[in-house]
Amino acid sequence: MDDDVYATHTHVARVRVIETVKGFYRGFVYLRRIGDDPESGEQHQTEEEFAREVQARDAARALARKLLEEHKL
Repeated sequence: MDDDVYATHTHVARVRVIETVKGFYRGFVYLRRIGDDPESGEQHQTEEEFAREVQARDAARALARKLLEEHKL
């Protein structure tokens, strides 16, 4: 599964979906400031696991948009 990347003028959010050991999917968002080391991002995750990959990706995308909006200032 490929990562999605979203950005503002100050931050980058990378969205990743993984399959859990239970066979469900969970979305993760790695948020960092532009110019920082790509591995230095804060990890955030969706509140729940999903039966389908597309559901987890949609939830993670919404979380990424929310986090970028919060850091927009």
